[in-house]
Amino acid sequence: MLKLYPAYMRLFIWRGRSLYFGPSVHLDAHAYATVTLHVGIYRPFRIKVGNGTWQSCRCAIVPAGTRHELDFEGGIHGKLFIERDSSDFLYFKRRFSCTGQLPALFQDEEVIEQLRWIYEFNPDKAVIESCLDDLLRYDGELNLVVDPRVQAAIDLICDEPDCNFSQQYLADRADLSPSRFLHLFKQQTDVPYRRFRTWKRLFLALDSLSVTDNLTIAALDAGFSDATHFSHSFRETFGINPAYVFRGINRFDV
Repeated sequence: MLKLYPAYMRLFIWRGRSLYFGPSVHLDAHAYATVTLHVGIYRPFRIKVGNGTWQSCRCAIVPAGTRHELDFEGGIHGKLFIERDSSDFLYFKRRFSCTGQLPALFQDEEVIEQLRWIYEFNPDKAVIESCLDDLLRYDGELNLVVDPRVQAAIDLICDEPDCNFSQQYLADRADLSPSRFLHLFKQQTDVPYRRFRTWKRLFLALDSLSVTDNLTIAALDAGFSDATHFSHSFRETFGINPAYVFRGINRFDV
């Protein structure tokens, strides 16, 4: 007999990956700044890319910058974000062989069972991390190398998120023209500089929220002009109003 589990919302954030679980109905058109694995924990879900048609699947890998809609029809949504500037990205690419800008739709019983186990048993965060390491075949041998000029810009975003560094300033630091710097940045991160910066700021705000529980303070500390700016960016990125997520979240581990 199938055991029914309550529809919990949970979010776990690490340096190179983030994992979300929760009930979901429809996510409006949105685009992430990093590659993402979507899983229907108990049943298939629907996905639509751009102006294309709806397709049904159990697992989907959506590349960075790909605009898409999701419909889980109230089912449990498992979502794993892999940061482009971490070694996790190399393990993810090796495990799933994801290439190109089109989503990959597939069925992977190991992925489904592993995420279902995490969702149902809700273990300690260290155990969850170990489960994800196993899923990614994490053997400690792959090291991501990011162009130091791009890495310097990423470090600035994370260390001083409230500063709006101009493209000219960043290009001068890299000893490049603005156009060459922006091209190099996208080549290294798969998305334009502004989208990447917004992505990092959103997660910095989430980090702050886990401590302050004050959306306005978290938004300002992460570089957003106000809570409304944060909410708009959140919806553009995740396809849903942040109030829905933060009102219903049951466990939030950063």
